[in-house]
Amino acid sequence: MMKLRYVSLVITLSLFSVFILLLTHIETIRIANNIIQDTRGTPFRSPGAYLSALKPAQSAKGYCHLNFALPTELIYSEKNVSGTPELGQESPFRVLYNVVEGRLGDAEPQVTYVTHLTNDFIFYLPEVVSYWEGPISVAVYLPDGDPNFILEHILHFCYCVPGMSRLSLHLVFRKDFRPTYHSNKIMPPLTCDTRGLNKLQKSLKNSNHNGNTNKGKNEDNWYPINVCRNAARQKSYTDYVMVCDTELMPSQGLASRFIDMTESYKCQESLQECKKRAFVIPVFEVESTEAIPKVKNELVQLIILEKAVYFHQFICGHCQKFPGLEQWIESDPGDVIRPLIETKREFPYQRWEPIYIGTKHEPMYFEKLSWEGFQDKMLQMLEMCLAGYKLIVLDGAFLVHWPGIKMAKRKDEPWRLPYVKQNQKSYNKLLNNITKKYHENSKCHSK
Repeated sequence: MMKLRYVSLVITLSLFSVFILLLTHIETIRIANNIIQDTRGTPFRSPGAYLSALKPAQSAKGYCHLNFALPTELIYSEKNVSGTPELGQESPFRVLYNVVEGRLGDAEPQVTYVTHLTNDFIFYLPEVVSYWEGPISVAVYLPDGDPNFILEHILHFCYCVPGMSRLSLHLVFRKDFRPTYHSNKIMPPLTCDTRGLNKLQKSLKNSNHNGNTNKGKNEDNWYPINVCRNAARQKSYTDYVMVCDTELMPSQGLASRFIDMTESYKCQESLQECKKRAFVIPVFEVESTEAIPKVKNELVQLIILEKAVYFHQFICGHCQKFPGLEQWIESDPGDVIRPLIETKREFPYQRWEPIYIGTKHEPMYFEKLSWEGFQDKMLQMLEMCLAGYKLIVLDGAFLVHWPGIKMAKRKDEPWRLPYVKQNQKSYNKLLNNITKKYHENSKCHSK
């Protein structure tokens, strides 16, 4: 009898061990694929998850063109460090350009995705590379001058994502915090799996080292979003640029179809009015349980099902609602990009902040305005309005904010108040300077 009980106990323990191993195996698969469950149990993919299925490049050089002794060190001289595009040497920030230098082929569409980045959003970068078919120029802000986190990730991507060959990376830092880097890691990596990088990201977040400008703990160390925008735009290799955020994924073939559209939408560049035009790319956001739509009919279907809305509809209704929205939803451009309407950023759209494809010659973003204090793009759009820019809303092209519809208003965050006050102070001074440059147009101003 005792023997039977002993055998029964052994079998029970064995089955329990198998069960635990099975759960561990399932969890390992879940982590490896970066699958997250939302409150309704519906799976969706986290940014950068697809890297785990890739294999590293066999070449020691990888896919990127690395400068300044990378991938093992970051060695540069004073002559390599630049002032910022708008304020120059008077700026408290400095730029080290082309730490990674993109290389373009003749077949690649000549329009650059221009963006900015902090540690928090690093895994969106390989997603942009996979969605965008043209060159990419990105400026990274290093709040304490430490580039280790960013470079560890970028170098990993450089050996795993072929499209990284199109990416140029620039470092932005406070002039008193010069970045240094030294790595003993062997390149290429053994695997493209990002779990090790995820652990690094979590450890840095826990040590308050994640580059989010310390959220009110140090008001002098604010995020210079417009320095990053200007720097990345200035060093783009193409005349056409689209300045946007790293979380915005372009529709299928946006870059190449845009270039095709410009060929059939010719304008005599010698005419002044032709130089003052920008092509608006509508922006939307979708529920986190949905895949990012790549073509317009997929997006429209989600809008009909109330699973997609125009960007910031619930937190800033005027910021991204564009003229002709209803017409845009109802029209069918086919497989091409074409102009839908021509408009201006005037009343009742005088607070509109569109994402657009323009050129490197548009007014700069004002570098004294911080991300934390809001309205960082508002004056640039106001200047374009006062200068008489025409905005051409494009049909068949769109951007989608990485899944998730924003519902909370950031202005309710108390830590932002000092930054909001500082931005408003700078905003008022800059506004006075801008209005002196142009003829008065009350339709461009807020009511």
